[in-house]
Amino acid sequence: MMKKILDLGIKKTFFYIFSIYFLFGMHISLDHIGGYGLYLPFNIIGWIFVSFLIGMGFYQISRSETLFITQLQIYCLIGFALLLIPFCYPNNFHANLALMRILGLLGGLLLYFSFSQFQFSKEENNRFLYVILGSVLIQILLKYSFFVQPQFSAMAQNNIFATFLSTGAGISLFLLLHDDHSIHNTLKRILIFCIPLFISFQIYHLQSRTGYLSLIVGSIFLMFFGNRRNKSLLVWFGLILTGLLLGAITKNNTRPTQAIQYSKNTRIVTYQLTYEMIKNNPIFGIGYGNFLSAFRYHYAKRKSEDSSLQTIGNSNMDHPHNEILFWTVEGGVLPLIGLLIMAGGFLNMIWRVKQKKAWAMLGILFPILLHTQLELPFYISLVHWVIFIFIIYMIDSEFGNHFEIKVRFSSIICVFSLAIPVIISVYMATTLQTASVITQFERTGYKDPSLLVSINNPHAWQKKYETLIMKLNLNIAKKTKNKVKLNDYINWAERYIDHSPYLFIYYDLATAYEAFGNGEKAWEIYRYAKYLYPGAKWREE
Repeated sequence: MMKKILDLGIKKTFFYIFSIYFLFGMHISLDHIGGYGLYLPFNIIGWIFVSFLIGMGFYQISRSETLFITQLQIYCLIGFALLLIPFCYPNNFHANLALMRILGLLGGLLLYFSFSQFQFSKEENNRFLYVILGSVLIQILLKYSFFVQPQFSAMAQNNIFATFLSTGAGISLFLLLHDDHSIHNTLKRILIFCIPLFISFQIYHLQSRTGYLSLIVGSIFLMFFGNRRNKSLLVWFGLILTGLLLGAITKNNTRPTQAIQYSKNTRIVTYQLTYEMIKNNPIFGIGYGNFLSAFRYHYAKRKSEDSSLQTIGNSNMDHPHNEILFWTVEGGVLPLIGLLIMAGGFLNMIWRVKQKKAWAMLGILFPILLHTQLELPFYISLVHWVIFIFIIYMIDSEFGNHFEIKVRFSSIICVFSLAIPVIISVYMATTLQTASVITQFERTGYKDPSLLVSINNPHAWQKKYETLIMKLNLNIAKKTKNKVKLNDYINWAERYIDHSPYLFIYYDLATAYEAFGNGEKAWEIYRYAKYLYPGAKWREE
């Protein structure tokens, strides 16, 4: 009896941590300088919460001395192993730049395993869905609030917010069709029915084509494979249409046609050039961490051969805006096979059970899944990654093949349950301090270099930290005409542009050569930078 009570307590604590993250943690808005991954404070904070959820999953394994695993999770492990193999390839000179991406994927898999250890019932899984719905409603309300700065929130980017909203709409419709308890709970029904109205209104204002498509297709999936056809369903779709109508009435400005066309053309060219790079390196790829430089060199070469090619300018393309293309172009055929194994295992599970509900659940997954093929949502928004993992777990928990493995050495697993949240929380806390200091340094006009000395953990921000430190050294070297420091900068910059050929680094490198007395080399750098960035405006000093 005592064990059951303790187990119940652990499950509740897991749910509470999840709830605190979605109802509070993800909405924390802090000033930042942009970027993705751990350059965004809300992602840093989110990983602290995720680390505790993973830690509790390990703790549950140690207490029950049982590992619950599914067939789909085995497929995911096989796929993940194939994604690791390119680290052993001879072209992995800059593979360290892909390390955080791999760790983020590993964190998602561990979270997936952690959900499975608690054997949540359908009703308990629905509670998680209601929490996510609550976070959607909060985020909508915060968009019109004076308490936060929308440009620094987790949903600042339009397409990110749009797929978050579309996923919320899918969850709302799913609960309407499949949660029998919602009929007798007024609060649940209010949440289910207010979501489609607010979401459709907001999506119209965002003018996100990704949002429109995912909302329509996801809703059709859920409706077609749903079990109910009643007045509630008509009311739900009526609220969607009402929200869209209100959005059309209140919308004052539209996205310029030229901007839409530029975005479309740039994405098409990116896909085209990435596909060409895959054809040139089908087996081993271009190497993990090399996309930014390889794409820029390939684009410059193609642009010089065909001037009609869409001009990308000084945009730093470090992701092809398609997750499958990204892993394939960098890692070659094995990562592609790994992704196909994961996706194939999932689709096989759905197909095998031959239940409408399983297909309906794809409607919830569709918005984020579509987004991964058009942009990079998992790098910008940890919230999308966590929701994606939870929905896969929820489908797997109901329709997958489950196995139980008795675990020995539970004390070692217990140590991991403590070590994981502690280590990750300390790392993320120090990363948050780094983010705050560098943001303050830039916001104050780079006037107080002593701020950079106070940074305790530059690891996650290494590239940014390096460029700032070396820029300061260059400025000092130019003022003092210190040729040793100038030479140090030149050597560093030559190595840096090998993996990150940013335009501003070429500019500073040219000025360094000029200050060193090598004007001919400075002009050579200038001309090569103009070749790499055709159409870009060269920065004036």
